[in-house]
Amino acid sequence: MRRNNVRRRRKLESNLGETVRIASIVQKGVDTGRSSYVEMRALARTTNRNLRPKVRAILELLKGDEAIKGLPAEMSEGYTEVLTPNGNVRQDKLDSLLSIDGDIVTCLGIIESELKNRSAPSESLKALKDLVQERKKFVAALRA
Repeated sequence: MRRNNVRRRRKLESNLGETVRIASIVQKGVDTGRSSYVEMRALARTTNRNLRPKVRAILELLKGDEAIKGLPAEMSEGYTEVLTPNGNVRQDKLDSLLSIDGDIVTCLGIIESELKNRSAPSESLKALKDLVQERKKFVAALRA
């Protein structure tokens, strides 16, 4: 049992270290106005990896809402599209994408809290679904 706790803690520390590294790379890209597709794909992977446990916890409480199930994969899309072909970061697009993602994560936290308190998260779920649709439209516009 103790060995599993050590492994879990090391994995969490590793994930935290990766998140900090990616945040540093993104901040450098914001400061310089340049980034790479490799860095943006790493940001997408980190986003996906960090969202999966929260979504899994909510799905257990909701008994499998299909709208939330694919959320981590959907939220990992769009980061490479904020780059121009020569590697310049379209700052306004990145800011908008990160803002929507922040709203989605906040909404997930509210839903999880409501479910744990045994209240119906119908309004929060509707808000989440609206935010996800807004994000899909935004990413589609980036690709166009």
